[in-house]
Amino acid sequence: MSTSSSSSNDNSVRIHDYSDTSDQAAESIKNVAKDIRESSSNLREFMLTLLRSGTIGELARAIHETTTAIRDTANEINDTVNDLKERGIIKDTAIVLKETTNKARETIQVAKDATREAVETAPATAKTLKEVSEKVKSRVTEMSSSS
Repeated sequence: MSTSSSSSNDNSVRIHDYSDTSDQAAESIKNVAKDIRESSSNLREFMLTLLRSGTIGELARAIHETTTAIRDTANEINDTVNDLKERGIIKDTAIVLKETTNKARETIQVAKDATREAVETAPATAKTLKEVSEKVKSRVTEMSSSS
């Protein structure tokens, strides 16, 4: 008989444990609901303050002015591009750019050729410079000895 009473005791503890958990969950839900109500009330108060202060109206005017300025700027840019296009400036600029690119390529080729020639003639140039340098040194030595 002691076994069955201990068994029934274990069941009652388990039911009681679940009951405590359920109470905690219910309390948590109540707290969340209370926080939501408070936040909602605070937000309502904030919105009323913004409306009374005219902040929302000012913000709306600022957005309208900014939007208008952006639209006007876009229209000016569009008008300028159309004007440049009609006067042929864009086409002329493209042609000049192409010509400049071609001349730059030609200049690069000339520089490559000159570099290649300099590399090819470098040994002979170095030899000549060495010979001239030796002649100058010997001449300087002669002049120093004579003085």
